[in-house]
Amino acid sequence: MKNLLLTGLIIIICSCSNGDFEESGVEQSSKEALHKQSLNPENGADSEKNFKEVAAGNFILLVPAQISGRVILVLQEKRGGKDFQSSEKSLSDTDTISSYQEPVAALHVIVDQSALTSPLKIDVKGYIADLGNLRSASYETVDEFIIQYEISKRQDSTLLEAEKETILNISSISEAVLFSEKSRKDRDWETSTTSKHTGY
Repeated sequence: MKNLLLTGLIIIICSCSNGDFEESGVEQSSKEALHKQSLNPENGADSEKNFKEVAAGNFILLVPAQISGRVILVLQEKRGGKDFQSSEKSLSDTDTISSYQEPVAALHVIVDQSALTSPLKIDVKGYIADLGNLRSASYETVDEFIIQYEISKRQDSTLLEAEKETILNISSISEAVLFSEKSRKDRDWETSTTSKHTGY
């Protein structure tokens, strides 16, 4: 009987110690990572692992790390090339939009915070909506749609070079966000698929 009580007491002590370990600083240091993973409905899938926070107006956007520089470039243009702060507000003070969970909403924020004029913003948002409707189409169809849109903007003599550059950047961002599993070989204006297609 004494052995049974002693064994029970040892088990209880070990359980308490294990609980203390779980509340240690190791777990505290990983709280932010766990919070970000919880944003993903698949809880930690690769799609949200490498996301970066980018401040855009009254929002914090979670965008894939590989396109965060391009997003910042578009947002910088509105600020006249001033140094861009990657975080202007704390997450508790503003709304967060994940481009993984709400791709169209995130893209609309980027367009709204760009230096484009209002008519161009409407045009680009229409392009994003049309591109989003092609998510079930073949990549050949998607590529052709993107190429034709970029050609039309590149050849539009009413647009300034800076406007064309912004539109191409948003087009590339949109492709990367809406078709995250698709790989576009290069996204530079001068060497883009559009340039190769038109011979420029």
